[in-house]
Parts: sequence; C-alpha cells; structure tokens
Amino acid sequence: MMSFENKKSIQRQQTILLLLALDGKVFSETLKQRFNVSDNIIYNDMIYLEKAGLLKRIDAGAVVVEAYSELEEK
Repeated sequence: MMSFENKKSIQRQQTILLLLALDGKVFSETLKQRFNVSDNIIYNDMIYLEKAGLLKRIDAGAVVVEAYSELEEK
C-alpha cells in the first residue's frame, strides 16, 4: 500500500512536469511556495525527475530536456 507521503510526492512531481510542459521551465523557489514544502523536498523531486530523464536541472530550477539540449548547442 502506498503511503500518504508517497502519494503527495507523486502528485507534486506530476504537477512539476505539467508546469514544465506549459512553461518550458520551473523555478525551485516558486515550486517551494506553491507546494508549501522545504527546499530539500523540491531538490529531491528534481533529482528524481532528472534521473528519470524527464527534466534537466539548472541554477534556480529546471528546464525541459529538449530545451537544455538547445541551450548547450548555442
């Protein structure tokens, strides 16, 4: 059975990916305030999603993987 915290974590990560799809980038500080969680929780979410290949972490937030590839080419 999935714990309440685990469900909240999955919901938060899905929302982060949705915001990323809409805007192309997200900012850690904004996410922290939106979800009312610590820096550490957002950091862990970002690490998890980056390891899954779903985003690329940058200073202060994250971008979609395709956008990061374009940034590196310039």
